[in-house]
Amino acid sequence: MKIRKEALILGLVIIVLSLYLIFNKSDRSLYELPILEPVSGSEISKITLDSSNATVFFIRKSGQWVINEEAYPGDDASIKRVVDIVAGLSLTTLISESKNYERYDLDPGRKITVKAWTGDTLVREFDVGKTASGNRHTFVRLAGDHRVYHAEEGFRERVQTKADIFREKTVLSFERDQIEQVQVLKEDKQDIYLKDKTHKASGETASTPETTELAPIWKNVAGKTIKANRLSKLIDDFSSLKCSAYIYERQKSEFKTPIATITFKGAEAYSVQIYEKMQKEDSGHPAVSSQSEYPFIVPGWQVDQAIKALTDIELLEKEDTSDSE
Repeated sequence: MKIRKEALILGLVIIVLSLYLIFNKSDRSLYELPILEPVSGSEISKITLDSSNATVFFIRKSGQWVINEEAYPGDDASIKRVVDIVAGLSLTTLISESKNYERYDLDPGRKITVKAWTGDTLVREFDVGKTASGNRHTFVRLAGDHRVYHAEEGFRERVQTKADIFREKTVLSFERDQIEQVQVLKEDKQDIYLKDKTHKASGETASTPETTELAPIWKNVAGKTIKANRLSKLIDDFSSLKCSAYIYERQKSEFKTPIATITFKGAEAYSVQIYEKMQKEDSGHPAVSSQSEYPFIVPGWQVDQAIKALTDIELLEKEDTSDSE
């Protein structure tokens, strides 16, 4: 009887302690999670990303984002992801009060400090650490608060202090249907291809003045028709050319002697000059374009593809010539 009574008392103690720990932990979390002031993404006018290695900042000017003092045109999609992180910052869990910031990559050498302004008013400031396991949370620390929290989503990679991540990468853009001439200069040899404007649909008669336009026919300067599938793909590829990175250590004017120059002519002329790799192990070629003030890198596979297309056009011309003979 005595043993049963003691067991009952012990069981009640365990239940009471368990309930206390559950409810006390819940109250503690609710009490200690800061309530963040709402921030409107559309009203953010400036953001800085600062690390021990570099600082990148974005400023909204006339509705467009520009980057750093050079006012590089910004990529709206990449910068919007940062704006969304700032405006939607949400803390989910208190992780640590120990000030052991190295464990979370929140020490001075590894943290990334994010600041956002609306006009001249600083509306958000926090440090970003590493992404938590599972990539569903990021360790953060608020300005003026020594504690470490979980923030929703894994967003460390989206706020890296590299200007290239946030720059607009389109370096050549035109309407491909408006191109009427393509000029190619490589290895001191120039080839010119012209669109045949007189090409009409078969079956046209005097009684049917409206004609249906066929796929364009391209000819070389000698007037010989070429098989234009490769040339058409080249025009498509370069009509919205994006670079893989920009070159910061050299100016556009410093590049000489391109290995290939491709010019597309319509109402205007659009040209790209491609150069030998700066280092043999590089994955891309330096290049410049008529629509960009800055030198940039074109992926090696894209250069190889373009040169192959032009070589194929030359070979097809030779085959057509031999056939006509």
